[in-house]
Amino acid sequence: MSYFNLSELPFTKELELQKLFLLPSLEQAFSQLHLLVSLKGFGILTGKSGTGKSCLLRLLAKDLSPATYHLTYLNHASVSTTEFYSHLACGFGIPPTGRRSLLFRKLKEQIELLHSSKRQHSILLIDEAHLLSTDILQELRMLTNFSMDSKSLLTILLCGQEDLLLKFG
Repeated sequence: MSYFNLSELPFTKELELQKLFLLPSLEQAFSQLHLLVSLKGFGILTGKSGTGKSCLLRLLAKDLSPATYHLTYLNHASVSTTEFYSHLACGFGIPPTGRRSLLFRKLKEQIELLHSSKRQHSILLIDEAHLLSTDILQELRMLTNFSMDSKSLLTILLCGQEDLLLKFG
């Protein structure tokens, strides 16, 4: 490090977000993530390993006000549907006990409660989403259906390697 006159390692996971150098492509992706949040949609972010996807999620999480957004981040995607609901329940402050159908109902109720009482929009960030099963992808679609699909109370962003797109083809 002394040869290059560096005070710290430049390529470490512990690098503070404000020290990141955002290439134009990352700045554009970051703007698109903000657009997804403002539209309250369902989005997919893909790229090769090491291209900065998780870093963009960290930037987005830091940029969103906890007073306005309830953010849940999951990165353990290679689990069963029931285990997935348990992880998701924990992210929303719900005890992860009971059958899958009960957790589904409790999650939807919690998301509606956050929206109506705290005026918080719920955002679910799933890292390593290329490992998700088709069953979990179907469950995610159903989780976004509120008031006969007339309200957008949950934004979902799936983040993973490029083969994630093949699951939707």
